[in-house]
Amino acid sequence: YREMKLKLLNAIKCDLNKSIINIGFAGAVLLTTVLAFTSSAYTDLATDKSYSVFESLFTLDKNILRTDPMLSSVLVFRNGLSGYITMFLPIVVAFPFMVSFCAERNNGLMRFTISRTGKLRYYLSKFISALISGGFAVMLGIAVYGIACAVLFQPLSEFDVSADQLQYIMQDSTGKTIIKMLAVAFAYGAVSTLPAFFLSSFCKNPYIITCLPFMLNYVLTTMLNMIIDANLFNDNFDFDRANAFYPSSVTNFLYIQSFDRSAKWITAVNCSGAIVTLLGFIIVMNLRKDKGV
Repeated sequence: YREMKLKLLNAIKCDLNKSIINIGFAGAVLLTTVLAFTSSAYTDLATDKSYSVFESLFTLDKNILRTDPMLSSVLVFRNGLSGYITMFLPIVVAFPFMVSFCAERNNGLMRFTISRTGKLRYYLSKFISALISGGFAVMLGIAVYGIACAVLFQPLSEFDVSADQLQYIMQDSTGKTIIKMLAVAFAYGAVSTLPAFFLSSFCKNPYIITCLPFMLNYVLTTMLNMIIDANLFNDNFDFDRANAFYPSSVTNFLYIQSFDRSAKWITAVNCSGAIVTLLGFIIVMNLRKDKGV
């Protein structure tokens, strides 16, 4: 048992090195940072116009930047996992593991790796390293974005905010908000790798592996929006359960204070998705007569 455990840990270490030390991982971190700047930072209540972080920096009046607490560094940082990042993240997180995995399959190295580590350990190693590399890439990208927010925006302490207003806009302390944001970014990046990871079990084309999850993400989000809109006035409709199926549902943990019913549904749906993805990957890979292609 100990030898099997060591083989699995060694395989995970090797796969993480392949996934993290490549151009795909660096690109995922950079794209995550750029996409975070497209999130909404300020909404003009008079016109109902929403301004992204980029727009807030370059088009808003300087007086607004100095007086509205919603434009403080920590609150702008907390909004980083919204906007276009929810649409394009399934593409971004595929880069780290896809580069190494597709190369491994195309050059025949996969056959020798499986013979050395064993099929099940190989599949588990790929699954774990894909989730960690995807989550780590998003977390690093959001961390870079957070540093940029600290430089470009004023801290919340410099705004004239009453205790009641502070409690309303900040459910947690600044330190806890930062930690929670990074943890949620890691979880969001990890679960966003699942569609691309499953596709890689039967597809070797990197363009399909990266682009099809984007389409699936868009279709699922649009479908859920239509279902929820159609049931807005239905008292029997379970909104907690429906919201848990959104691809970006884990970001709701930024605003959840206790492990309530909504949190339980989000955890159950995403954990079930991870388990089904792993089982699907193993089944498809085992259906191949030649496990090395």
